[in-house]
Amino acid sequence: MDYIIGMDIGTTASKGVLYQENGKNIEELSIPYPLIQEQVDQAEEDPQVIFDAVQKIIFGLSKRVSGKIKAISWSSQMHSLIGIGKDNQVLTNSITWADNRSSQIVAQAKESGLAQDIYQQTGMPPHPMAPVYKLLWIKEENPKLFAQVQKWIGIKEYIIWRLTGKIVTDTTMAAGTGLLNLHTLTWDGKLLDKIELDPKKLPSLAKPEDVVGKVETEYIQKLSLNPETKIILGASDGYLSTIGVGVLDKKYFALNVGTSGAIRAIAPKAIVDSKNRFFCYPVDKSHYLLGGPVNNGGIVFEWARKTIFGPDQTAEDFISVAETVPAGSNGLIFHPYLGGERAPIWNAQARGSFIGLSRNHTKPQMARSVLEGIVFNLLGAARGLREKLGEPEALRVTGGFVRSDFVRQLIADIFNLPVVVIKNDQSGTLAAMFLAQLGLNEENSLDKIVKGVDNSKVYFPNPKNVRVYQDIIPIYREVEHDLDQSYDKIAQFQKKYPKLFE
Repeated sequence: MDYIIGMDIGTTASKGVLYQENGKNIEELSIPYPLIQEQVDQAEEDPQVIFDAVQKIIFGLSKRVSGKIKAISWSSQMHSLIGIGKDNQVLTNSITWADNRSSQIVAQAKESGLAQDIYQQTGMPPHPMAPVYKLLWIKEENPKLFAQVQKWIGIKEYIIWRLTGKIVTDTTMAAGTGLLNLHTLTWDGKLLDKIELDPKKLPSLAKPEDVVGKVETEYIQKLSLNPETKIILGASDGYLSTIGVGVLDKKYFALNVGTSGAIRAIAPKAIVDSKNRFFCYPVDKSHYLLGGPVNNGGIVFEWARKTIFGPDQTAEDFISVAETVPAGSNGLIFHPYLGGERAPIWNAQARGSFIGLSRNHTKPQMARSVLEGIVFNLLGAARGLREKLGEPEALRVTGGFVRSDFVRQLIADIFNLPVVVIKNDQSGTLAAMFLAQLGLNEENSLDKIVKGVDNSKVYFPNPKNVRVYQDIIPIYREVEHDLDQSYDKIAQFQKKYPKLFE
């Protein structure tokens, strides 16, 4: 029997899953790595450290089955940027989606109208996560480096290049750069002219299921592979985690909440929003990934657990206390923008806040309001999708934040939709494995993936709680917009007096 490895290159760790050809999960390996954050708003990674982690994972999984690996397919974090110079010299770290140093460039692009042009042509909302803004920032801050780079690639392209010698990207990853034209599915020539970037400095484009090639000789023995092991191009984690839970059209929305989060759907055509509320990333000319990513998911829950209750209290303790309070937290509203925010407000300078706090509020209300605020924010991220695509039949949910019955019910009540819990949290690598089967001509469509999705439980909205949330959510939105004018001022104050926040 031959096997397929589904690799997921995450922001804080890489994970590999060994699959049988029938989709059965045999073994998983994961290796973490650090973010480089030596200055304000910086969020980089060392690509060599990530490549080392990937090699160790592939070696460990391949040894498990005596090198009988038919293919390796990839799921990857989006929006990273790496500069390669002459003689294949790596000139930069991997600048991740979480790096906000191009915030000022985004602000200028909004004022000039460039940001709106970028969104309309590429489906990329105005935010420093996008490589198009990172490139403009590098060009302004370090023009010498900008000129030296011969190829601009992301972390998935870097790993595949190291293994095969080929620099190629798929449409879903290219869409995440803010440089791919929504309609032609080619690099946008007019946009490249505006930022003075030669298209030859970008990877060639291919389909996610395409076979890039075989592993180069030096890595066959090193990784305990066989000479026939093929590298499948793969796709973005956003796309793969969506189809990996059985969301192949607009009938369902996929909601994933881990450290960060996102709500996504698949549409049959390109759809952009006059308010720039969601992204639109092409897969091919009849499938487009629409969605809203949020910075503030489980990471906010962890902050609240440690800050409100203390480091010795567990997540279960926090949720148990929150459960003692009725829906609406007695009028206490929490805006969870502790790390700026992408969808729905697309403001990297946003800050968190409690609104409506009184002497009658205690830890239980604060605990519940934090959980409600995280979900209110996700609801906001879904608002544009619901308006453009219509109401889904249900949400299909995954992620560490949604492991408790209480949080699952909270989501059902706030969204006023059934919540279907998916057992398999490795939806991205599962979908990557299916891509490999397509690329190897062992399958002819992705429809089979739905049969491989295991639903564990359905949660239906509680009408009593729904009524409460429908009363308080408009207030949450109103305050959100009122505070928008103050976020930049607060952020500037914090930068002016950094020692006050050490």
